[in-house]
Amino acid sequence: MTDTASPRLSRLIRDTEGLLLPLTEVADDVVITRVEFGFDLPTTNESRAEAADRSRSTVVSYRGSYRRDRGPWSGTVVLVTEEVHSRAGLGTVLADYAGAAALVLPPGSHTHLGEGAHTADDAPASGGEAPVLLERSPHVTWSEVLVHLRQLTEGATSALAWPDADDLSSLAAVIADSTGASITIEDPASRVLAHANLGDDIDEIRRETILSGAIPGWRIAELEESGFLDTVRRSTDVVERPAAGTSPARSVIALRSEGELIGTIWAAYPAELDPTPLREVLRDAARAALPVMLRTLRRSPFEKRIRREALAAILAGSAELGPSATLLALPFAGHYCVLAFAEVAPEREPVLRFHLRAAFADAVLSQVESGTGEHLAALVQMSAPADAAQIRNRVLSTLRRSLPGAERLSFGVGAPVDRLDRVHRSWLEAAYVVDALNSGQHAAGSGAHGGGADGGRADGGRADGDADRGGQGIAKARRGEGSAEAAQAIIGATVEDVAAEVIGLRVADALLAAEGDAAGADDGAPGTDVGSVVWPARALAAHDAAHTGSLLETLRVYFATVGNSAEASRRLHVHTNSLRHRLGRIEEITGLSTAEPAERLWLELAVLAHDRAGG
Repeated sequence: MTDTASPRLSRLIRDTEGLLLPLTEVADDVVITRVEFGFDLPTTNESRAEAADRSRSTVVSYRGSYRRDRGPWSGTVVLVTEEVHSRAGLGTVLADYAGAAALVLPPGSHTHLGEGAHTADDAPASGGEAPVLLERSPHVTWSEVLVHLRQLTEGATSALAWPDADDLSSLAAVIADSTGASITIEDPASRVLAHANLGDDIDEIRRETILSGAIPGWRIAELEESGFLDTVRRSTDVVERPAAGTSPARSVIALRSEGELIGTIWAAYPAELDPTPLREVLRDAARAALPVMLRTLRRSPFEKRIRREALAAILAGSAELGPSATLLALPFAGHYCVLAFAEVAPEREPVLRFHLRAAFADAVLSQVESGTGEHLAALVQMSAPADAAQIRNRVLSTLRRSLPGAERLSFGVGAPVDRLDRVHRSWLEAAYVVDALNSGQHAAGSGAHGGGADGGRADGGRADGDADRGGQGIAKARRGEGSAEAAQAIIGATVEDVAAEVIGLRVADALLAAEGDAAGADDGAPGTDVGSVVWPARALAAHDAAHTGSLLETLRVYFATVGNSAEASRRLHVHTNSLRHRLGRIEEITGLSTAEPAERLWLELAVLAHDRAGG
């Protein structure tokens, strides 16, 4: 359908940003014609230095049986796997591959660059300019870098010049601007990969498609039954469908690679728009979209892992933020905040990401281990400073407006920070807040924890009032009281909303860490001794398991009601005499009484730590 050409070095570096870290600048752009892979040979009786020299001079070509003595290195990107241990070693590598377009060096090679960047003056007299130096990100392997580079060279670029069409979203925007139509680019399974709307009028089908990230099932069935989708799949040109009722006219063109359907471009437009010029634009757009779509669909399977590890490194407060920040395109200084979501199914992540980016265009999402299980972390950037309550309200407003009413979701908002190396503090706080929201279910003694802040406005103009109502709503839920806020399926909180619970979780973590008890309650593990903080709760849990009892839950509810026997009995659905009997059994098993202050404190801490450790 279209001619392709190898990418220029500057384009290759841009498209591998984060996988490869530029150490020197691209002075004279060159066309990349091949990617070659240097590798370590197995050695027996040779020294490390000899092996290093031999490794650097041994190259396997993935574009034919190329050898150094058969031609120049121009247009070659070489992956040099041998570690660079000194500036002299770096000079040796440069000498071996002088004239190459670029060298990809192992992580840590930048420490041997010295004060200045290498130029042609650093190249040996044997000829050739010094290659551009790149460093492999520690988040990826050599084989992953090679696969990614080969994908970029194979689906390089279109011979058709379209402005700002380096990704599907940009391409959709260009088509929409050129035609006046609303554009959707979809994959073969009718999932929306990019869209661009002009004006505020969106028909209901398109609205539902964009909000759900895919064409509604009933609409697909309708198009299948009418034969329209089959016509699109078989066609090599624009297919048109006239307007019908409230549904506008649509023009569609299929994207094909070697005859295989790889996607479609849909244009929706009012009846008065002339479809003739639109046809020509869509034909050109299909040519321009082909390489972009190939890169999108062939995106390396390891990319999700790479982004997750990069975000995890930032949230963990890694001292080496450079590779992660580059991969995720995050500036060091900015307005950052982290959200932590609980129990988001993997298949719901793309939808949540889609809607969060309506509130924060640069949101980065990934499942990240928080220390008490895996949470979905969302790192958001803001163009202007905002406090945690304003961010909470903005997210609530966006999600409650966009997600289905039955969607249940809870999230915590960390304190905003102004530097990337402080983001880990926001993440720690957000994770504690969402854990506190979940632990509130036990505190309330009921099956659900409601509350959360009122949605508020996206600009945060009602932040103070909403924060007050949010705290009151969560407090009501702890007491088991009904409220309009408690009925919300999507709830969010800041540390101010659940401060007491967060303090309790921090205390529990400190106790567990002091005893080395975070691993669990296996026999013989720390925490099973009578002198352990958590021992009373574990003794009760063991008794409950052996006798199908509920002593631990009884104690939990009793503490949640501040020792109010009547209220605790009501929540447990038992008579007050039964409650007194259970408290007596608890004292017999643990030797601790809720009537003695020190012993009561031990019991409360035991329940707190037990619940935090996951039972």
